[in-house]
Amino acid sequence: MPSDPRIVAVLDALAEPIAAYRAALAATAQRVGGYLEAHRTGDSQRVERFAAELGPFGAERLDVQRFAALSANSGPPDPMTLEVVDRAHRTLLALGAQGDLLTWELEPGGDLRAAVAAGLARIGLGFAAASLVELARAHRPWTEQQLQSLDAFPFRRWSKPQRRQAPPVVVSLDGDDLAPESLAEFLDGCVKIVLVVRGASPPASLVRLITPGTFVLQSGDGSALARLVAWEGPGVGALVSESAAWFVHDPARGPQPHDRLEIIRVPEQEPRVPAAGRSVPQQVEELRQLRALAERPVVAAGAGASPAPAAAEPADRLAAWLLGQTNLGDLG
Repeated sequence: MPSDPRIVAVLDALAEPIAAYRAALAATAQRVGGYLEAHRTGDSQRVERFAAELGPFGAERLDVQRFAALSANSGPPDPMTLEVVDRAHRTLLALGAQGDLLTWELEPGGDLRAAVAAGLARIGLGFAAASLVELARAHRPWTEQQLQSLDAFPFRRWSKPQRRQAPPVVVSLDGDDLAPESLAEFLDGCVKIVLVVRGASPPASLVRLITPGTFVLQSGDGSALARLVAWEGPGVGALVSESAAWFVHDPARGPQPHDRLEIIRVPEQEPRVPAAGRSVPQQVEELRQLRALAERPVVAAGAGASPAPAAAEPADRLAAWLLGQTNLGDLG
């Protein structure tokens, strides 16, 4: 999959957040491994290990025996707790070893929503494992549902902090399978989804995902991906062919739709054949919606003041002139 030059460009643009997520995953696995090691060794071995880790400087100034006891959380966990933590540790290690954890290829005819849901559920295993370990470290009980979350942790069960920590994901798919509106439920927190579309697709299908706080990018290159990454909120991008519309909806640009939406190009001809399950009228409506959102409202001069009187007919103007020449004060 990464052999596609567009995917390589996308991964380059997303390199920093992807690296940060993988580093956090590795660090968490390392800490959990240390926890297991600390509680599987005897007291004397634990003291020796902490003395070695503290070094001469720390060992001279700290009570190593007391420090080791504190690190063990005032008592060893029971065997079942260690088994759960060990399972969580193996889950974290397995996720870290998956090279395609954040990049997926949808087979022709595949279901985009189902693929993204499955991929996010797999990523969610890391959150579930970390949560279980924290419960174990705090000597707090866990539920059967929390234990089962090590098998699957769907997006709908992610907490608000977890949704804000989500890594970006990349999906490669055929244009005939592009159904971006099915991704709306996942655009929360800081979730970022980038679609690399193979072949022709409906001209403006991502317009259905435009909301005031969602970054939406549809373009033929990755020039705006840095802005997508920088946005501290949900976002979706699609790299499409030249036959589709290119636009950027950036929530940081202003409060009104026309402030946020920049249309780079639109097809010269309207769609003539169905595409990706969309009829011709549906595709035309999406293009109309795109143009409507970008249209700046026309504000009449002096808006907010009393409306100007309508232009008078010639006879009325003459009557007004005649009255103006009369000294009405003499009639009193």
